[in-house]
Amino acid sequence: MQKFNYMKVLTLNRCQYLTQIPDVSGLPNLEKLSFRFCENLITIHNSVGFLKRLEILDAGFCIKLQSFPPLQLPCLKKLELAMCKSLKSFPELLCKMTNLKDIWLRQTFIGELPFSFQNLSQLGRLQIYQCGMLRFPKHNDKMNSMVFSNVNHLRIEKCNISDEFLRILLMWCVNVDNLVLSESNFKILPECLSECHLLKHISVDGCKFLEEIRGFPPNLEGFHAKECYSLSSSSRRMLLSQVCLLFYCAVVFDR
Repeated sequence: MQKFNYMKVLTLNRCQYLTQIPDVSGLPNLEKLSFRFCENLITIHNSVGFLKRLEILDAGFCIKLQSFPPLQLPCLKKLELAMCKSLKSFPELLCKMTNLKDIWLRQTFIGELPFSFQNLSQLGRLQIYQCGMLRFPKHNDKMNSMVFSNVNHLRIEKCNISDEFLRILLMWCVNVDNLVLSESNFKILPECLSECHLLKHISVDGCKFLEEIRGFPPNLEGFHAKECYSLSSSSRRMLLSQVCLLFYCAVVFDR
């Protein structure tokens, strides 16, 4: 590796026989490391997490990858973990990552976001798609509210999330302006939505277990609630009473 000391890009995409990413400490100038679609990859050497100049780390579609090394990557701008179907935990973040502003978790088995998730202090977009039951460990609420205060786009689709998880997350994401919760299994839109003064658009399409809407953002412009078959009559009345105040609204209650 010492012979490639000045290498900036290393692409190992679609290497079907690759089972491990080796020691890359001899590549200190690496800015992009990609090993997408390495379907037999199982392990990643810890040195990957200490590439100080790395900006892009792409492990998408590594379906057998079970764990990720801790990351101390101050320059990281993109972390891709989509379709890592065997990945059960989000990597520990060992330093502040102010350049990483967009996280998209798609079809992983990540069940818990670690305490060190707070190191994503400039996170602007959090997108979680088809990730099963997701939760946070017990955190410092004040610290988390600071971490998530920059999130303006929150997207959680096809996930099994509890009402408590959703309530806490929305309390932290007070500056969100676009909220997508489609086809997820929560039952209550909580009161704290009323505190989201910047929230303009909500979609709960296909949330068939949604029963109650307890809060309504004061500056909402659009609300999508198709196929929300379990909504209580009082929540339906509250929602319909808001229709004339919205720029657009798509509501279908019955089958």
